[in-house]
Amino acid sequence: MKKTFLLSLAMFLLLLPFSSTTFAFQERLTVSENMTFTTRLLSDNSRYLFNFNVQGDVELRNVKKKTLIWSTNLKERRVVMLVIDQYNGRLKLTDYSNTPYWTSDNQAWANAWYGPGNVPENLVGDLLIMQNDGNLVLYNTKNIAKGWYPVWATNTGGGIHD
Repeated sequence: MKKTFLLSLAMFLLLLPFSSTTFAFQERLTVSENMTFTTRLLSDNSRYLFNFNVQGDVELRNVKKKTLIWSTNLKERRVVMLVIDQYNGRLKLTDYSNTPYWTSDNQAWANAWYGPGNVPENLVGDLLIMQNDGNLVLYNTKNIAKGWYPVWATNTGGGIHD
């Protein structure tokens, strides 16, 4: 009886590091950080969650309605982290060898968002924010004269998913 109890207790203690309470929640990701299966971006109002799913995709969900809003739709189990590439400022899903499986297309997004001839000169993102309106936005924060400006986004904001 004592052995069974101790074995059960040991198994329980082994599971503790993987419990949901150990997952890090924050609203932003910087160029010096990475997002893995144990980190998540949660909007300040706790309505929108951006995280990895079991297939290796990153996805944006409405927490209240429990609905999927946006996903990379890769279904690539080798993906282990999301980073902001420090050189080109794009979001990048990679494996342990830094092989990219998905990257944000900052130029295409900016062309569609700002319109021809109005695209900012520098589309290098350095800060990803899960906003309270449901939009996940990659910003360039380096140009003090221009202030922060978006270089890529999921275009899921505006409260249309509340």
